[in-house]
Amino acid sequence: MTEEKTRRIEDKGVVAVATRAARETSRTFWDWIEYHRVDSLSVIIVSLWLTIRVVEWAMNYADEHYEVEGLQIAAIIGAVLTPWGIMQAALFKFYADLKAKDRRVEEQPVSPVPSKPKV
Repeated sequence: MTEEKTRRIEDKGVVAVATRAARETSRTFWDWIEYHRVDSLSVIIVSLWLTIRVVEWAMNYADEHYEVEGLQIAAIIGAVLTPWGIMQAALFKFYADLKAKDRRVEEQPVSPVPSKPKV
């Protein structure tokens, strides 16, 4: 009986075991995300997809508003595409900085094992 009580006190019950397992699963999941660089790749993929959507909008706008003069359409499209171009440049810079950081970590020399001091 005392052995089971001791085990239960150390275990802290089923909830603690489940919490510990969930924490380990979460840690390994985020390690996997970081190892495979899912975050940086998703930024690039979403950026490219949104660029396609913005350009599609611009082409459709120009096609549907044929009664408006070309200079006005160009000004409207430019007003939409310019901020997106700046945003896309920031996203690509973010991606390039992450890649450069990864390269620096990989190229960093491993320090030699310190020798034991002579007595």
